[in-house]
Amino acid sequence: MSERDEPGRIGERDAPRGPSEQRGSRVGERDDPGSMNEQGGGPGPAFDVLPVPIGRYAHHPAVPAVEAATEVADLLARLGGRHCPWVPADPIRDTTAVLRRLHEWSAPHAPRCSVLYWSGHGEALDGGAWLAVYNTDRHMRSGGIGPETFADHVLLEWRRRAPDPAAWMLVVIEACGAERFANLVASRLLGHEFTPERCAIIGVSEGAGTSFLGRFATVLAATIDAYTVNDPVLSLKDFVSALEDRLGDHGTVLSLKPHLAPPIPRPPRPLAPVVAPLDVYAELLRYVAELAPDERGHFLPKAQGADGLEQGEPAWHFVGRETERAAVASWLRSSEHGLLAVTGRAGSGKSALLGHILVHTTPRLRELLLRSGDLRPAPEGEFGAPGHEVRFDAVLHLTGTTVAHLVRRLADALGLGLPATGISAGSDVEWLLSALARRGGVCTILVDALDEAQEPITIAGSVLRRMAALPGVRIVVGTRASTREAVDAHTDDTDLLTALDAAGERVVVASDRRSVGAYVEQRLIAARARGRLAVDDATITAVARLVRDQDREFLYARLAVYELLAQPDLLAPDRAEALRDLLSRDHRALFATAVARLSARARTAHPLLEALAVARGRGLPRADRIWALVATALDDDRPVHEADIDDLLVAASPYIMLDTEHAQSVYRLAHRTFAEHFLTGPPG
Repeated sequence: MSERDEPGRIGERDAPRGPSEQRGSRVGERDDPGSMNEQGGGPGPAFDVLPVPIGRYAHHPAVPAVEAATEVADLLARLGGRHCPWVPADPIRDTTAVLRRLHEWSAPHAPRCSVLYWSGHGEALDGGAWLAVYNTDRHMRSGGIGPETFADHVLLEWRRRAPDPAAWMLVVIEACGAERFANLVASRLLGHEFTPERCAIIGVSEGAGTSFLGRFATVLAATIDAYTVNDPVLSLKDFVSALEDRLGDHGTVLSLKPHLAPPIPRPPRPLAPVVAPLDVYAELLRYVAELAPDERGHFLPKAQGADGLEQGEPAWHFVGRETERAAVASWLRSSEHGLLAVTGRAGSGKSALLGHILVHTTPRLRELLLRSGDLRPAPEGEFGAPGHEVRFDAVLHLTGTTVAHLVRRLADALGLGLPATGISAGSDVEWLLSALARRGGVCTILVDALDEAQEPITIAGSVLRRMAALPGVRIVVGTRASTREAVDAHTDDTDLLTALDAAGERVVVASDRRSVGAYVEQRLIAARARGRLAVDDATITAVARLVRDQDREFLYARLAVYELLAQPDLLAPDRAEALRDLLSRDHRALFATAVARLSARARTAHPLLEALAVARGRGLPRADRIWALVATALDDDRPVHEADIDDLLVAASPYIMLDTEHAQSVYRLAHRTFAEHFLTGPPG
């Protein structure tokens, strides 16, 4: 290699150049996950993955390094990584071959984003550390790759990458002694005049022998799985931080200003952003996985620019409410403008009904679910004649929303742009009303959870009611009647309905004992079909009748089902008294039972759930470990880790809502009643 390209000869003349001197294409720079590559054949890769697996040795036992590298490359492909295999695939990878491979990574033709993954034997001894290649002696000090050589390649890679502010890099070394090796590499990098940036060096090891290989793949899989369809991009800083937290005592991480790297776009996702309890989200993912590829992109409805309506139940769990659905449909067919309030007691199933209506007014989704048998058809013409069916132009969930935030979201959803001066508290509503009036035509809007907004009365009276007075603007609003109402605490107050001025235009979602019983029976039968319950039809019918006869809301039925699935032994004949005791409790007491059960299995469950209860806005993000840090503070600073959140999201999935805010996943409790448990104390 030339003097200029040789690692170890990086001097002042090779200092990183400024952006004006950059050259070549930016492999890692993508403004959109679906942007085209230079050949125009489809989405371009976000970054290159260059494995350096060494599985065969002349003086050491063989290890499954190639298998480990393949697994890592496959996982990174889920984030947009392009596997750059080692060619030729000669198993005899001696010093010459390895140095050539390192040079292939460190001296590309143009700046790029990349991950270098090394797997194989290593050794840390007497303050030093080495990585073995095929011809390395039994004592790796002789013929092994040392941290100085490795660091020189990292510095060369930085020299090539630095001109491109969008390019980043990760190095992962998985071998015995990798922690010491990575620390020695880091020491050399930190001592260099031109320390690399937008990168991280990770060393992974787990004792002696060959069992260490695979640890990083396990950690990587868990880290990737923590991102949801609500995360169109990921932060390199957050990604590295999550890897470090999950590695724990099995690795070391040197982060070199990863926050300077731009967001990393993820490949196109199978679903539009989702607002749903996590157990529903898991069901949606399973359902979508079984669809044909051309069907997946249209599975969940998403109005232009909107963030979607809460999916309180998948279509296949929804039962009843035909009368209420027909009333909403009739209003939509006949009203040219105005506001319809869909109201009812807390926990009555308003959100589930509105989600069900949204399915019926989204043609491709409706047809898909009808073909699969997961949706019962509405009466012909209920939502309009063919070709003239009702469609929603914007769909919004108002949890945690302020007036200013609502104006932004509506403006984005309806393509209204923003005023030149931006949104301000004094002018935002007036601007929105003027923009809507200029838009003209029919505009049909669906909003839910008005009572969970930060400024519900102001939004109702100053925004929604005034919008609905405009010609052609029709709004369907899901809300409790009063800001003072809670589950198991009814009030005659109707301040929200008064603010909406919806005295006559309303649909009341009343108690429906028959549908509650049918819902419970349907859920238990489905659980039995999946192998989660081993009970006969008579037991299921008896339990459904027992829940129905409590004469409570749908939320109560959902909570009861969750506890029965978590404690199936309660359905045994000798547990009849315990079952009756459980079902005699109200909504809050049922949730308190769940919290006690979850806390008994994991110390961190209570502080993690409590953190969601005290959150403001739409919830807490996992990004930058915010949720974990809030929970740690609530638990007397006892650490809460990413793996604890992983565990809770499975165990408590029915009680936690996945939401989206600022283009990232956020989490909150799935119902306001659950937050009240922590904010006002458990029921006496």
